Amino acid sequence: MNKKLLFSIAMIVVAALGYSLYYLNQYHIEDSDSSIQSNLENWLNRPEGENINPTVLRVEQLEDTTSHIIHFQLGNGDYGYARLIRGINGKFKIDMAGYGSGFHNSSYQVIDTNEGEYFILYGGNPDLEIDHILVTGYTGEYDFTFDVSEEQTFLQYAKIPNGVEQAFPADLSFYDSDNNEIE
Repeated sequence: MNKKLLFSIAMIVVAALGYSLYYLNQYHIEDSDSSIQSNLENWLNRPEGENINPTVLRVEQLEDTTSHIIHFQLGNGDYGYARLIRGINGKFKIDMAGYGSGFHNSSYQVIDTNEGEYFILYGGNPDLEIDHILVTGYTGEYDFTFDVSEEQTFLQYAKIPNGVEQAFPADLSFYDSDNNEIE
């Protein structure tokens, strides 16, 4: 066999092995509560010296996407989210996270998945004061109503319709059970 052909095949094999190892190292989080909890702590405490201690409340897959959302709470009461992406090896990697108190102890994020954009709403409703939350896209291209009447902590999502030009930011309006807006 030609030396150039053998060299080319060897280079392709080495490159494929290198990429496989790189990929497997990225997607290393097991699908277990303890693995997700410890990896979230590591992610949030970058760089070294941070001391953020999240408690995972819930992990939920976004419909038929490869994205899963972690809903967590910090010791100071703030809520947060992180996105896990499932790799072809069945394991996860974290690629984004955020936390902090928003209006009425809730917040939102728009994330892009392999199946389109999703609106993620997360937070707390400890006194069950909030019945539902109306979300209106800043440009008026979409709106959603999320029922949180029976949830002391909530993680809800909705797929943003195709063709929306500007999915972020959005306006949130909070309502009580009598449909009065909560200011």
